[in-house]
Amino acid sequence: MSVTLLLFEDVAAAHLQPLTLTRPAYDLRLGLTTIREKWERAVGVAHGTGPLRPHLRGVFPAAPRRRRPSPALWINARYLPSPELVATIGRRQDGHVRDGDDVVAAWSDPEQTAAWFAAGQPQPMGTGRRAEGPTPPRMVHGWDVSRLSAAAIEADAVACGWTPGPGPAWSGSAVVDRPDCLLMHPTAVVEPGAIVVCEEGPVLLDAGSRVMAGAIVRGPVAVGQGATVRMGARIYGGTTIGPHCKVGGEVASSVFHSYSNKAHEGYVGNSVFGQWVNLGADTTASNLKMTYGTVKLLDWPTGREVDSGEQFLGTVMGDHCKTGINTMLNTGTVCGVSSIVVGAGFPAREIPSFKWAQAGSVVDYRLDKALVDMERMMARRGVALDRHYRRMMEAIFAMGRG
Repeated sequence: MSVTLLLFEDVAAAHLQPLTLTRPAYDLRLGLTTIREKWERAVGVAHGTGPLRPHLRGVFPAAPRRRRPSPALWINARYLPSPELVATIGRRQDGHVRDGDDVVAAWSDPEQTAAWFAAGQPQPMGTGRRAEGPTPPRMVHGWDVSRLSAAAIEADAVACGWTPGPGPAWSGSAVVDRPDCLLMHPTAVVEPGAIVVCEEGPVLLDAGSRVMAGAIVRGPVAVGQGATVRMGARIYGGTTIGPHCKVGGEVASSVFHSYSNKAHEGYVGNSVFGQWVNLGADTTASNLKMTYGTVKLLDWPTGREVDSGEQFLGTVMGDHCKTGINTMLNTGTVCGVSSIVVGAGFPAREIPSFKWAQAGSVVDYRLDKALVDMERMMARRGVALDRHYRRMMEAIFAMGRG
């Protein structure tokens, strides 16, 4: 009987909000692939899924209906596969694996699979086995997505299987210093005058991606399917540009999930942007305090500020957020789903979902108007706002801050 791969969200996954208000944690993206796709590749299972929170059902695929539940391998969606963790899982086919108090992986027989799925996560008994080797890579808060991006890109470079070196659509006037660390899908395009520097890590260019004329890309960097690095852009290491994003200006150690735009000048560093985000021209997100101290950010579910322990940390921005031209985002800004930031001066560092924010004020963003704006933006990329997506947004709006 085949084994089903099920990724689950534990109680601590709530701290990944607002990024996960609109997606299960396993849909977070680092490098070329999502967490789900990384685990599918790591354990050799074609299609992984997992229990979904009610408001996400219909937006994301549900587990396939089976006449009889099957045995399952459960993976904590906050964890990324590492060689040591995958080896630990591969050597054990029953019980569970722990990292401290966290259940990282568990195996269920058919009867347990049905019961655990109804509960939303595994409920193993006993102490289990400890994960071997160094602490597995895991996410505790949303900003960990940018912190782990560089390592995820390095891992994807090993796994993608593309032939190193310039591809068929590499311009003769483009420059790369380490062709052995450049991995291009055959349909990726690099235009004249682009510079690709792989001295500090690989550069991955997925299908249909484009690095436009005069752009400078310094690895480790991943550019997803159909994504564009705009002319004259300066992209530093640790940056993930997800599928169908358009990114220009200066970007360092940041993650754009998919369908998001930072098309113009302005700097963002050590930041995470969800899906369908649009940053207006000259938007800048500070990632370093003038005191050089560690950055505090809002922990979304508790409403309290926590010390990240990081000296460099910028903005965490949920899906469908937008900024006006010349927007300045302070160090440690967190924006909920469908928030709008405009005006001169620094806005609040904590912006709830469905709010318009500018220096000195925060006002409501009407749900009906927000849905119209979402539908228009998505239609420009040929994506429909269907009833499931609408219902998800209505539920998030009803949550208030989230």
